[in-house]
Amino acid sequence: MKPISKFKIGQPVHSLIEALDLRDRELVSLVGAGGKTSLMFALAKELQDLGSRVVTTTTTKIFYPTAEESPSVLLGDAGLLPELKSHLARRGQVTWAAKHLPENKLAGVSLKDISVLWSSGITDYLIVEADGSARRPLKAPNEREPVVPSDTTLFITVAGLSALGKPLNKKWAFRPEQISRVTGMALDEPIKPEGLASLIVHPLGGLKGWLPGMRGLAFLNQADDGLTRERGRALAKEILGKGNKIERVIVSRLKPLLHKEGLILDIY
Repeated sequence: MKPISKFKIGQPVHSLIEALDLRDRELVSLVGAGGKTSLMFALAKELQDLGSRVVTTTTTKIFYPTAEESPSVLLGDAGLLPELKSHLARRGQVTWAAKHLPENKLAGVSLKDISVLWSSGITDYLIVEADGSARRPLKAPNEREPVVPSDTTLFITVAGLSALGKPLNKKWAFRPEQISRVTGMALDEPIKPEGLASLIVHPLGGLKGWLPGMRGLAFLNQADDGLTRERGRALAKEILGKGNKIERVIVSRLKPLLHKEGLILDIY
């Protein structure tokens, strides 16, 4: 994999592997809001296309993936490891969950089972959606969230740029009252870059669940037009200027899902 150091700051690239500076084996945990599921399956597809063995899973809940998102779905606990290994050998990528839930959702696997799978060595990459956000572009975690595996090597906090300038309320944020407490932003007032940056780097916000030894990265998604992309670039610099655990910021458009011509990644 091409090292990220060969890219200039702010230079757009079209590969998640390059933008995230993935190592040869990673347990990636995704938290936050505004594109975790899209990122999980887009990254899995890119890795699968290069011949890697990839397991996508959750410790919370996700919607049942489409055939385009995942060629195989297995339900059960760590007793499925032999079957997982077989599916990975045949198809390269498998989505693993505990069980099927109503509303076409999948229940997450336990942290213990995640650890068993990772320790087994049968997969090159394990990508975990470790947080829920009720499909809002922003969120603040409660006391039980996120559910991040301790073996995580790459911790990615995700936020949706579509929330910038919108009022801090339940339409645009999951748990807006908690966001207000963490950042000082007033409810129903426009969400400003400095407030969003504060949320992303706060230990009770975007960095909740991060542990020493994990590489930290912020992924700013929904840069769907030129103006939003410029706002994302300014926000990236503000995040990095706060002297926190975030080593790198990616400004992204992950649309259309899984198609590289729709993928834009600015690295900071």
